[in-house]
Amino acid sequence: MRKICFLLCLVVSMAIQAQTMKKADEAQSKAMMESINRTAASIRTLDCSFTQVKSLRFLNDKMTSVGRMYFDGSGKLRWEYTSPYKYVFILNGQNVHIQSGKSSHTIDIRQSRLFQSIAQMMMNSVTGKSLASNGDFTCVMYVQGDEWMADLTPKKKEVKKMFKSVRLHFSSTRRMVSQVEMTETSGDITVITLQNVKTNERVDEKLFIVH
Repeated sequence: MRKICFLLCLVVSMAIQAQTMKKADEAQSKAMMESINRTAASIRTLDCSFTQVKSLRFLNDKMTSVGRMYFDGSGKLRWEYTSPYKYVFILNGQNVHIQSGKSSHTIDIRQSRLFQSIAQMMMNSVTGKSLASNGDFTCVMYVQGDEWMADLTPKKKEVKKMFKSVRLHFSSTRRMVSQVEMTETSGDITVITLQNVKTNERVDEKLFIVH
């Protein structure tokens, strides 16, 4: 019964959020996307901490993780969980390196369309460049006060197998992603909130090298 109540509360909460945000008209959407894309294009590096909360569909429980993320506009991304476990995901060129504890392995994303799609989505979601990738997603823009939201529905079958939708939240003043909300096909929801964001500062190249 508690599981059912939790699921109902989660659905109602998401429905209320969708209702309070107003769908942008065509002119508004175009202006918002252009503004976000200009900001995304200006980001050479990005360094921030993050909090990730995953809500499991049939469990009255949430899993919270924290970590740090580093992005380099040349195509490098380091996504590092520091608590409650240590896990590192490094995207460097055509390779994805995964480190968990003492074990690590490397995947050539050119050999896996799924990993290629996921890696690209992660990279784009950090800056908002997903909005320009019309071949990958359909995008509907919403606005409420100084908050913008891009509701992205995957087009690629590789991504559709994993995600129903990806929502990117922006501050209209900074025009940068502040929160990423991913709804999986299973119904599980992951919300990642970016904090203490610093852009265009030096990021150590060693962070993208697997040791």
